[in-house]
Amino acid sequence: MASRVTLRTLALVTIALAHGGVLRAAATTADDGRPSIGGAAPLPALRDPAGQPRALADLKGRRGLVILFWAGWSDRSVEELKRLDAAAADLAAHGVTIAAVNVDRFSPDEGDAKELRDLIGRLHPRVTVLVDRGLELFHAYGVVTVPSTAVVDERGRLSYFLYGYSHEQREALFDAIDATAGIVRQHAAAAATAAVVPAALRRLQLGRLQLQQGHADAARSSFELAAQADARFADPLVELAALAIDSSDRAAARELLDRAAAVDQRNAALQRERTRLTAIEAPLRPLEAAEAALTDLARRDDAAAAGYLGYLLWAAGDGSRAERAFERAKELSDVDPRACIAGERADAAAAWSAMTRYRRQVASVGR
Repeated sequence: MASRVTLRTLALVTIALAHGGVLRAAATTADDGRPSIGGAAPLPALRDPAGQPRALADLKGRRGLVILFWAGWSDRSVEELKRLDAAAADLAAHGVTIAAVNVDRFSPDEGDAKELRDLIGRLHPRVTVLVDRGLELFHAYGVVTVPSTAVVDERGRLSYFLYGYSHEQREALFDAIDATAGIVRQHAAAAATAAVVPAALRRLQLGRLQLQQGHADAARSSFELAAQADARFADPLVELAALAIDSSDRAAARELLDRAAAVDQRNAALQRERTRLTAIEAPLRPLEAAEAALTDLARRDDAAAAGYLGYLLWAAGDGSRAERAFERAKELSDVDPRACIAGERADAAAAWSAMTRYRRQVASVGR
């Protein structure tokens, strides 16, 4: 049976551990070897689907390496694999290579290996496909969901890491890959990213990674440094406001959201967190205060907003609509928001708590 344990099962176990309050004991911190942004990236030898050893360090191009953690059962994994594969030739010409690391099984047997080979035969990827037996690389990078993607620079250091793959996230991912490859593309997202002070971007990404790993205090410090590095960058202010809402410091949250709005009124995460704050401050009519805005954000691929909407509907006793919102959130993030309310009584307090837990699990999803 152990050979048939899937990554989906392991992800559910991770979520269950988090709810039991023992995730810190089960997780590996950056100090214990998990790579942080700017730190050395693990590049060990893995095996290809035929069983032949391939060292990631040898696969790295002169400008860097992209490592995709993917599973055949995850539609978003396959979607990202296809898009990376389509870009592979262009990136290779600029010195960046791609390794697609399959994490379908903890201990794949011959049947699993044949299933993977059949899938590869249908997809015909040009990128190198490797198999992570024992999920050692998966754990070394602290992956909690698939797809997840690591970008390694020319020095072998982790320059970017993305959990999940929403429509908005994937543009940020490819901007990061282009930056590693030295490619300049003329589009709005790249122009906006280029306008941000690089040190602020690095601190923001580090903070989001720390938040995903459960280190809220460290994340807060990183977001503060990001805000200091670029006063015209709204994202770290929104992240700080979200942490203030988590800790019920509403005055600080309002002040931070106002500062973020002065920089970028259209920021989707700003709108989502302002809506969450409004709902919390309107305890007699939280759903009325938030439903329209959260529904609109969910339609625009904001996973956390879809989760928030689901929790409010659940607390209001509208189970069928809550299920639809939860399914939308899961579709966008590959993390099931229902795990945050398992066994809970449906009320406002449980909904507020679940919002915090789910946002931290998906972290940058929807931003």
